[in-house]
Amino acid sequence: MAMMDPVDVATLANAFEQWVNTFDSISRPVRHISDLSDGIILFEVAADIDPKWFKLIRSADMGDNWVHKYNNLKKLHKLVTRYLEEKLGQSLVKLDPPNLNAIAKDGDSIEVLKLCELVIAVAVQCDRNQFYIQKIQTLPHSVQRALMHSLELIIEALNSGSVRDSE
Repeated sequence: MAMMDPVDVATLANAFEQWVNTFDSISRPVRHISDLSDGIILFEVAADIDPKWFKLIRSADMGDNWVHKYNNLKKLHKLVTRYLEEKLGQSLVKLDPPNLNAIAKDGDSIEVLKLCELVIAVAVQCDRNQFYIQKIQTLPHSVQRALMHSLELIIEALNSGSVRDSE
């Protein structure tokens, strides 16, 4: 995650669960952060944000096959990072990338949260960012605070090494 400060893992996990559940386009509700460990629901969220950039992958039931999960996560991560770099001119050099193996094999919550942070960073900076910011504003204040704290840290890190800084 950007930097684990005052917001603890459980609070942030709950905040991202609630945020993801604001999307009508997801195939199933998120009850626990580990529900995001196969990449499918996060891909659905990303496809809602920019359907041309994030074309939906076929979502067959992967069961416990970590290799399929890893491949989904790898594709999602690649598209998210390219979006941040190419469309938004941001650099990920100051970010610790999510460990996709740990997500796919173990459903590692901290690593899932790192991926969630990248997806929400795309949402609040995309062309329709006001729509996604309004979604956040419909959530309870404690959830909004956790998400905003996370966003501040991640966007600061993205902008500190960005292409915009060198112009």
